[in-house]
Amino acid sequence: MNAGNQPTESGHMTEQQTTQAVFPTGTWVVDTSATTVTVTVRKMGFLTVPANLTVTSGTIEVGENGQIVKVDVAVDASSYKSKNAKRNEHVTGSDFLDADQHPVITFRAGAVTATADGHRASGTVTIKGQTSPVDVAVSDVEFTDANGSFTAAATVDRKTAGVDKLPAFIIGRTLDLMVTATVERSA
Repeated sequence: MNAGNQPTESGHMTEQQTTQAVFPTGTWVVDTSATTVTVTVRKMGFLTVPANLTVTSGTIEVGENGQIVKVDVAVDASSYKSKNAKRNEHVTGSDFLDADQHPVITFRAGAVTATADGHRASGTVTIKGQTSPVDVAVSDVEFTDANGSFTAAATVDRKTAGVDKLPAFIIGRTLDLMVTATVERSA
């Protein structure tokens, strides 16, 4: 018996991160026109402020064994857009994203592992030139031989990421990210 599998009272086996999804081998390119990134933060402890960011490039490498071995995504830091133009200018300015000095936000990960609820990627996010760890939950994964789609969710600690100009009681300490992505197999 595999050490990760445990029998239940009914005799059925449960899996604890012992299986890996099999993806079509090759390089997959993010379709930036069909991919959205939404970032949400709490303001003053009770207001939710959503905004969008634009993905400028991204690749996913799937090895011969059908496992994802590398993820690389770039986001335009100056693309932050909420419903408030003044907020957009402030967030992309030097107090937060400093998009003039640090125009790209990156996410990088190695292997993606299967979980009971989907998949998980442990990687790094670089914001404002500062790299910090981030765990990403991946769900709604669908792949064919030509294209694929998935949803990814993560929480980023503003302080760890270096985007901490205002205290947490004004702007929440965590940023919730939701990515809905479409990818195409590279030719």
